[in-house]
Parts: sequence; C-alpha cells; structure tokens
Amino acid sequence: MTTQFLSVLLPWQSDLQQLIAAIETTLSQHGQPLRWAIAAREGAMVRVEAVVTSCLGDR
Repeated sequence: MTTQFLSVLLPWQSDLQQLIAAIETTLSQHGQPLRWAIAAREGAMVRVEAVVTSCLGDR
C-alpha cells in the first residue's frame, strides 16, 4: 500500500453535490481518498488537496 499527497485543479461548480461528486471521482482515479479539502478557489477553478492510498497493483 502506498500513500500519496495530491493537489488537483477542478472546474468550480455552484452545485455543492456535483462539486463533491467531481472531487471524489477524480481522487478515486488515484486510489482511496483518506482526506481531502478545497484549498483555494482560483477564478473558475478550485484547488483540491488530498491524501490517497492505493495498493501497488491497483492501477
């Protein structure tokens, strides 16, 4: 199992549920999200920082 820190930019969405779904979908492509937070809003984008884990053969 590996743990990694990610910082990703995603499009801002005014609907909170859609934004959360987009964040979780993006993070799950890298592994199992442990924690995530919206770190900043940069114009029409949001910066999400997260810690994810993945097993070595999962990709």
